[in-house]
Amino acid sequence: MAAEGIASDPIQTPVGTSGTKLETYIQTRYNIDSNGKIDPKSTKTEILYNNSTIPGVKNWVPAAASTDGGKTWDTTSKRYQKLDGTPVFGPEAQKSLKEGALKTTTNQQIQTAAAKAKLNPEQTKVLSDAAKNNASDTNKKDAENKATIEKELAEVKERKKYDSLLRYPENIQLEYQDCIKFSMLKYQQSGLNVTVSELNQFQRSVSTNNGNPTVGKRTPLTTIVLPIPGGINDSNTVDWQGNELDEITKAFAGIAQGAITGGGAGAEQKIEQAKTGAEQNISGLQKTVVSKLVQSATGASGIMQRQYGAIINPNIELLFNGPQLRTFSFIFRLSPRSESEAKIVQKIIRYFKQGMTPKRSSGYLLLQSPHTFAISYITSNKEHPYLNRFKECALTQCNVNYTPEGNYMSYDGVERSMASYEVTLQFQELVPLFDDDYGDVDNNIGF
Repeated sequence: MAAEGIASDPIQTPVGTSGTKLETYIQTRYNIDSNGKIDPKSTKTEILYNNSTIPGVKNWVPAAASTDGGKTWDTTSKRYQKLDGTPVFGPEAQKSLKEGALKTTTNQQIQTAAAKAKLNPEQTKVLSDAAKNNASDTNKKDAENKATIEKELAEVKERKKYDSLLRYPENIQLEYQDCIKFSMLKYQQSGLNVTVSELNQFQRSVSTNNGNPTVGKRTPLTTIVLPIPGGINDSNTVDWQGNELDEITKAFAGIAQGAITGGGAGAEQKIEQAKTGAEQNISGLQKTVVSKLVQSATGASGIMQRQYGAIINPNIELLFNGPQLRTFSFIFRLSPRSESEAKIVQKIIRYFKQGMTPKRSSGYLLLQSPHTFAISYITSNKEHPYLNRFKECALTQCNVNYTPEGNYMSYDGVERSMASYEVTLQFQELVPLFDDDYGDVDNNIGF
């Protein structure tokens, strides 16, 4: 058998900051089988809203429905829309239904309705738990997906151990000679739900720890030390673009903005302002509007130029459009002078190449991000104050020229290393620069 129509008495619910109250009526439908059992998946809760403005008269209009125990609400289907196609529940009511007073009273009404229907304790419990069970279905699937991903990434196929420090030349004196250091770091994702208090750890600014660059408290997988090459430079850019807004478009934009922020009254006010401005120079405005309409209708260009020898003032202005990510390129000539130094050069090239490659998950289902790099110019085992600083970088390109002299040359011996290698590395910072990254103390050049 089927039973439905559990409903509570109408309740006045405050909604929004204006103190508006909505009178709602809740219906929870469900199915009961021949054994008196309720099927939790058959439950559907619908909110009816009193749309009548006449005292004592009830005009119940369907406004929202939920089949997952109130986790999500349908307010956009045709059943829950006005004749003009807009939802019965406005933005404030929808927000209250998700996280405010309307959500609380709805849950209370469902419980009251169950009691008034005189369901037995078992039925009441099933109906009460239905919301929790149905609402947790999505969370359960999310948890299962997360568990699958975590299981896949539990044993990533990647190199676990590197030499902690590689230096070229092998006898470079770090206490006295300026150098550039590259620390390879395991990539740390920023996540989706980062709070303001946690944001600082994802600023990704490079600092030095015991003379080695790193980000935050992360321990480098390896650090590569090389002489500072020639041709080093940086280029800080931000995106500014020209933007045009002629007077006609500006007037229409003002009307649209008035309609959005102030409804019909706001639109009327903007229209009156536009009319007042037009009346001050009606002939010029007519010429402009007619020319623009003709140009739009015919697709022809240069109408005003041909007729009047003039154009509409575009009111062009340069506007900020966003930050840019910096890129850096380094070219190193590595010429080993001994067998041990040849092995060091071999490892340096291999570490850069291997570190920049993506990592496969245990079941080959996922690819994990490559390692990243913390870069710093070092003088006397400290950050160089007269050269630029870096944020955490990705190695996007590694080019190796095995015959930089134009001829194949290798050392005579068991290893037969190349006589010289030319390595070109291209890096890009993970995040853009911001004013507060520089701080207020002028003790270095900054980024």
